[in-house]
Amino acid sequence: MYKSIIVLLFLAILGISCQKNIIQVTQNSDNIDSSTISGWTDEDTYTVQASGETEPQALEMAKHQILKDIVNVRVRNQSPYNDITKIRNEFETPLNGGKILNIKNTTYAIQITFQIHEKGLKKKFERK
Repeated sequence: MYKSIIVLLFLAILGISCQKNIIQVTQNSDNIDSSTISGWTDEDTYTVQASGETEPQALEMAKHQILKDIVNVRVRNQSPYNDITKIRNEFETPLNGGKILNIKNTTYAIQITFQIHEKGLKKKFERK
């Protein structure tokens, strides 16, 4: 009987702890600005949103997201040019020349909107 009470007490404490974490995650997702959509602005301009604890970390996350998007497009197009290290070299200039359009400080992170621009970027993205 005594062991049952201890087990029930432990489960109750664990349940309260888990419920608190769920509330924190929900509150964190409410702070994300979804008014800017990631994707193509025109044939030469691509925009993404990313978050990080610091601005440089958010910038690296944005660049990583762009590289990930390129790999996904090329895999869907069955392109043989889908090696991420080669893609990183291929897109080094637009990634390093990209600009941060918006910075938003939320309770839990810094969210940025990052944009790259290069003539013929969409065709380069979809390289077959």
